[in-house]
Amino acid sequence: MIVIIDYGSGNLRSIQKSFERFYPEVIISKDLAMLEKAEGLILPGVGAFGDAVKELKQYGLFNPLKTIIRHVPTMGICLGMQLLFSYSEESIDVNGLDIIPGKVIKLKQNDSIRIPHTGWNRLIPISEPYFYSYAYFNHSYYCSPNEKNIIISYVNHGICIPVIVLKNHIMGTQFHPEKSKNTGDEVIKYFISLIKR
Repeated sequence: MIVIIDYGSGNLRSIQKSFERFYPEVIISKDLAMLEKAEGLILPGVGAFGDAVKELKQYGLFNPLKTIIRHVPTMGICLGMQLLFSYSEESIDVNGLDIIPGKVIKLKQNDSIRIPHTGWNRLIPISEPYFYSYAYFNHSYYCSPNEKNIIISYVNHGICIPVIVLKNHIMGTQFHPEKSKNTGDEVIKYFISLIKR
């Protein structure tokens, strides 16, 4: 069973439908008992970093997730990826889950960088697994892990932005795989392969 974590953030049904095409049981839940039983977890998210942390804490999920994610294959999507990090410049006094040591940095607007970074952009794969083609983005902050060897893809948006990280059984995508057509499907199938190992 894959559990999409429902803490009031993200287009959960769209994510569910995308994963259901490749996995037999995908549910949406905020029930801690269900999260603890999951074979895989999806941490979605849109909106602000601090608000998302507040919601996770309100539902009693924040601290348990710090333990569960260390043992269960987990994919963070967009803001969900950022929540896996230590902290964000968006909410400087709020700690993230700190599963992936590093920070979340605000994109700085200039002639070559528009904020938010919205729409399709080409992935630049640098490490296995290699994902090519385009993905769909909508964000104003990006992740900077302390361990650079976990970055497997960038995009160029005036600067090189890490957009896929992979650390053991934990995967993060700054883009939305559920909106990214074939590229998104390949990423989803790869994550499911982590569950089956």
